[in-house]
Amino acid sequence: MLKRAIAITCVCLGTALAGATAANAGNATSEERAKNLAAKQCTAEKKADRAAFKALYGDHAMRRCIKGETPEIQQELKNAAKECKAERGEDPDAFKEAYGANENGRNAFGKCVSSKVKEEIEEEVAEFKNAAKECRSEREADADAFRETYGQNPNGRNAFGKCVSSKTKDGDNGDNGDEGSE
Repeated sequence: MLKRAIAITCVCLGTALAGATAANAGNATSEERAKNLAAKQCTAEKKADRAAFKALYGDHAMRRCIKGETPEIQQELKNAAKECKAERGEDPDAFKEAYGANENGRNAFGKCVSSKVKEEIEEEVAEFKNAAKECRSEREADADAFRETYGQNPNGRNAFGKCVSSKTKDGDNGDNGDEGSE
């Protein structure tokens, strides 16, 4: 009798734990999704211009980039969801037609949100690449003036990262003070 009670208790606990794990596995938090998207964006920026990436984010550049981009991407996800809800509300059938990738179009909302966020990330990576190119040409034209203009530490070695940061949209992409150089 005792063995049977223990077995039933173990089965019940196991079932409850399995159910909770399965429920959590299917629902990645918005922070986890944003962190994954931030990692993709940071990887693309690093691939676009490794030297500018290192100069902008300094030591542990990837970690700093992801940490700095995650809150912004969380906000972009929220904004994209609002836009998609409004678009779906205007014409649900056209919305399913435009974004639905399966036979019943039930995945249209997720496809809409991901496409809007992907576009935003691509724009930011292009902006980063253009800022790095512009800063590089400024530095080549007059290195001393470049250091004087952008350098914020005694030797001006952070000038390249500060320049790239000042030319990107938000101007504070993980600036790291006087670290980072090229």
